[in-house]
Amino acid sequence: MALARSTVERAAPEEMVIFPAAGEAYLEGRDPSKQTRGDPMLGFGVESAVILLTPVALTVAKDVLGFLRTQFKKQADEHGDEAFDWLVKKLFRRGDKKEPGADATADATATPPPTSAPPVEPPELTDEQLEEVRQLAIEKAKQLKLPKDKAELLADSLVGSLATA
Repeated sequence: MALARSTVERAAPEEMVIFPAAGEAYLEGRDPSKQTRGDPMLGFGVESAVILLTPVALTVAKDVLGFLRTQFKKQADEHGDEAFDWLVKKLFRRGDKKEPGADATADATATPPPTSAPPVEPPELTDEQLEEVRQLAIEKAKQLKLPKDKAELLADSLVGSLATA
């Protein structure tokens, strides 16, 4: 969710007002990218021709995170499962706002669990991996009927979020 939020903040900040509702729907299993125009959740009528980036960003971010998980798993195999689990938690929770009164141990930026090995620094994505992410994001966005220019904007914003993390 944090990756999608960061992507929407960069590519379509005007949509941040609908991000919480779209994100909640997505987490509840109602994929907002599959909603039809005129969906009451978004408050637009059938006559609306607005194509929103937020629902697509949520779906694309999920696919990109799956890809990155595979890439990081390859790298983490060298360092053990505990380090990998910590790394995945940190990646998935990055940018999420902490709930008031939340347990500090739930913070993904906390120190990794003690292991015999030293903590593993999050791997940096190579230029090749970032390009793969970009292409994956563009293809997925196009499958979800996002116009080419918006698909490229979404992909560039997503890669920018990953590269500056």
